[in-house]
Amino acid sequence: MPETPTTKYQHVAKELSKAFAERAAKWDETRTYCWDNVRDMTDAGLMGMTIPRRFGGKGASFLDAVLVIEELARACTLSARIVVEANMGGIAAIMAYGDDEQRSLAASYVLKGDKPAICITEPEAGSAATEMKTTARRVGNKYVMNGTKHWITGGGVSKVYLVFARVIDENEQDEG
Repeated sequence: MPETPTTKYQHVAKELSKAFAERAAKWDETRTYCWDNVRDMTDAGLMGMTIPRRFGGKGASFLDAVLVIEELARACTLSARIVVEANMGGIAAIMAYGDDEQRSLAASYVLKGDKPAICITEPEAGSAATEMKTTARRVGNKYVMNGTKHWITGGGVSKVYLVFARVIDENEQDEG
């Protein structure tokens, strides 16, 4: 019986998990980022597997990604979390709401092993998006952002940052 894509992805994750299990203690002890695992996951096509084919991804389903994440989490929770962010977190929002230029740029980074950082949490608001104070004001054809974020998932290791902010129009009205 031929392998379905889901079992193929699970099989790849299971094979990687063998090496990841041996490395996981090192990442915990040294408190370092698991770049070796990221390289292996990138080479195996797990980073950005849910990105649509037209942007270079495999067009895999979120179920495919969840099954991979489940398999990886058995060996290395950090690696599993990275695959979450490379397939479901910021990249999913960019694919859903970004323009083609933003989608293409973000996809190119993720497919090379990056995972977008998500910047929501603020000192006063926590993660309550409705209480955010960070603003984005349109100036010409760009936005100027002002505010403070902390507890950024992927901060310091990511190249793509998805920053949540309140958009303020030219009349100083909150667009949401």
